[in-house]
Amino acid sequence: MAGQLWPLIRLEAATEEELIEAYRKLYVETYVMSGGKKLDYFDWHGNRVHFSTGTFDHAFSESSDYRFGSGVHNVQFSKRRARCILWIKEILAANKGTIEVLQQFRKDSRNRNKKRRVLIVIEEKYVVVLDVRDNHREYDFITAFPADEVYLRKIRKESLLLETKKPQS
Repeated sequence: MAGQLWPLIRLEAATEEELIEAYRKLYVETYVMSGGKKLDYFDWHGNRVHFSTGTFDHAFSESSDYRFGSGVHNVQFSKRRARCILWIKEILAANKGTIEVLQQFRKDSRNRNKKRRVLIVIEEKYVVVLDVRDNHREYDFITAFPADEVYLRKIRKESLLLETKKPQS
């Protein structure tokens, strides 16, 4: 992809397991905890975004057939997703790119509707998914991934557009 807003990260390791652990370490040290201190992230509106160590496995795996799948990821580790790992903080800061903020509802484990925020960076066709906490001013990071135009149309059709954040000039 020429002219990307942010660089891709390409870590190397001797084995697939070591590569996964290298990306996991980068994720934890960038978003969860560094030097024994929990990291704080906020979106451009000042809303806190919480990251957890356990989210790594879901966020950086994928389904081999996302269009018809049940949402269960059957590909243990996605290099395609992991290479964009540092984009998440850039999107929360919203210093570059045009970002659509969408609202969705999904059923939780108790079959209750749960609010979700979906951030789409138009230029990159990149999606960040956040669950809305009960106080409506905090979010939990769920996943992030590059998407194709067909999937973006599907997301937009199932969502309500809340905001379009354009880059500052």
